[in-house]
Amino acid sequence: MRADDDRLAGAPAEGFVGLWAGLMVIALLWGLASIGLWNLAGWLFGWPGGMYAMQALTVSAAMLLWPYRRASESLVNLLAGPNPAGCGLISAIVVVVLVTSLMVLRPDWYQQEAALPGWLAWLRPESKIDRVLLLMPLWGTWSMLILPHFRKPGPQASPAVAALSRSCGPMTAAVLMGILLAVSAGYFAYLPWTQLAVSAAGIAAALAGGLYLAHKRGQTDRNVLLATNLLTQLTILLAVLANSNVRFW
Repeated sequence: MRADDDRLAGAPAEGFVGLWAGLMVIALLWGLASIGLWNLAGWLFGWPGGMYAMQALTVSAAMLLWPYRRASESLVNLLAGPNPAGCGLISAIVVVVLVTSLMVLRPDWYQQEAALPGWLAWLRPESKIDRVLLLMPLWGTWSMLILPHFRKPGPQASPAVAALSRSCGPMTAAVLMGILLAVSAGYFAYLPWTQLAVSAAGIAAALAGGLYLAHKRGQTDRNVLLATNLLTQLTILLAVLANSNVRFW
């Protein structure tokens, strides 16, 4: 996610075996870390009854300055195109959308939903915010795995991108999508729309958004995959808000 291009280009091909699994594990770990950061910010700054400003700022800053820094730069550059003046505006829009969307998320403790067996209850966080933070990076990483099957990496793509396309075949990507769909359906069953509406938005962003970015780039390369990752995460977040009872006080 953050490695230098020259370092990846010089890495041996066998070093990319199972790359897709490593990326999914990293996404899961980041989801858990973002939950920890959210709760740490709550412990330090308190839990206001309205918007969670400090929690949102903490998670957004950590996200855009560390694991997804390259992804945010890629998304901004691809959307701005040859116009460097647009980079600042698009960067501001990305930051505002991320921070504001996280800020108005609600834990929705009061929402009624089917109880899980005791031995499975730990898999579904009670706070709806934790569920969003956990699923966002997983769907984002999945978008990186599915896009190369709809637009193959170009001959100038880095060895890591080519290896990712080879190591995660269509069946593996489909199985991962099925798992994420099942988890998302359970996590978002409390929402007023169908449980799959959030997932559908993420899939649409991964495919339509990813293909659009690849078209602007002229090929599917690392920048396109990273940009699609962040775009999918933002879409998942906005889709949750579109279903939720958002309050700004």
